[in-house]
Amino acid sequence: MSEWLPQRLPEDIEAERALLATCCAPGAETAAAEASFVLTEEDFVHPAHRAVFKALKSLIEAQLEVNSLTLKDALDQAGDLGRVGGFTGLVDLLSAEEVGRPKVLADLLIRKRKLRQLIRLGAQLVRQAAEEEAPPDTLVEQAAVDLFRLAQGQERRGLEHIGDVAKDAMENLLDRLEGRGSTGLKVGFSRLDAITQGFQPGNLIVLAARPGIGKTALALNWLLRSAMYHQAHAAFFSLEMSKEEVFNRLLSAHCAVNLRSVAAGNFDEAVQARLLKSRDALLELPIYINDQAAITTREITAMVDRHLSQANHKLDLLIVDYLQLLSSPDSSRAAKQSEATRIGEISRGFKLLAKDHGIPVVVLSQLNREVEHRQGGRPQLSDLRDSGAIEQDADMVMFIHRRMQPPADGQVEDDRSAELIIGKHRNGPVGTVGLYFEGEYARYREMERATDSEMG
Repeated sequence: MSEWLPQRLPEDIEAERALLATCCAPGAETAAAEASFVLTEEDFVHPAHRAVFKALKSLIEAQLEVNSLTLKDALDQAGDLGRVGGFTGLVDLLSAEEVGRPKVLADLLIRKRKLRQLIRLGAQLVRQAAEEEAPPDTLVEQAAVDLFRLAQGQERRGLEHIGDVAKDAMENLLDRLEGRGSTGLKVGFSRLDAITQGFQPGNLIVLAARPGIGKTALALNWLLRSAMYHQAHAAFFSLEMSKEEVFNRLLSAHCAVNLRSVAAGNFDEAVQARLLKSRDALLELPIYINDQAAITTREITAMVDRHLSQANHKLDLLIVDYLQLLSSPDSSRAAKQSEATRIGEISRGFKLLAKDHGIPVVVLSQLNREVEHRQGGRPQLSDLRDSGAIEQDADMVMFIHRRMQPPADGQVEDDRSAELIIGKHRNGPVGTVGLYFEGEYARYREMERATDSEMG
């Protein structure tokens, strides 16, 4: 089945020709530079116009004068002179009427190109659905991603005057100096918040530890505290635990009731009253949970886009548990290569998600086993499992370090003290935060805050 397309796609050939004539005229260097910055070859439909724009852009990038002769030479070198009908055809093309405001024509061509892209996306979706190329959910998620990218557009921002940049920057600085706030999202751990100034919008944050150390517990603590104390809208993607298990952990951490008792249902009326009170409190928080297994970065991005497209929906924090359980699309080249390459592609996907949406993204990760054989067992950046790309993409990397005691009487006893090691901080200092692990409540507390009141 061929893709359905209308007999004529949205286009304006005369506008293309007029814009090129204007930009290639003597003294039109500024207009030509602006057009080459905001437009691409895809904005031109006519093959001859596309070839001339390509030649124009190459001359501008090489800082060469633009005229019919230099354009002819550029077209000849690219093998495109025949596409415009030779030098005679080029001169005829450039003889079109010039306009006084070429930006108006550039905006028109961009609008036509977006309409063509929308039509092609729709036709592609019709064909894929008719031929049952993939499950409906997969087609929906891919369409959502494609539409979001189209909505963002390809337009690039130009230079901004320092006065425009200073306005927002100074407001943030003055707020922090006067104690009115910080640029990032605080997660309720005072020393960590002081070091990081909160999790910054657009940052990729990696929290790594060996299995069983409690990285999920700490991540859920951040999610819960940021929602409770700062009304943060937070999303948690759990690839390992069910949504019920995630809720039980949040409930236990909130009301300080033993997690095993909650799971086993062993509690009296007094404890039940505390649980119900905490449940009611949790229901008021803007927390969102997804427990889909075998999920991809692209699918997570699509879910975020869909969430943000709904009225009154926003997102201040995204946490994914955990990196090595994420899947790669079958069409991905990295999926067919090494695990390190695959994980690297996933980490870059999350960095783009954080940057494009302006939210901090926290991704949990496992460590290599080498850390277990090192004296003292303190993790370091080289211990990140599967890929050095994780370290490269991350704006911040943190490790949880706990000292496990040797077995005694058949039981493994662990020291509840722990360290949160900030091993990389692109925009700030590194350091160590002392923690205390309350495993029965699935939560961590800062050492210096051990006497604080309960969270719930």
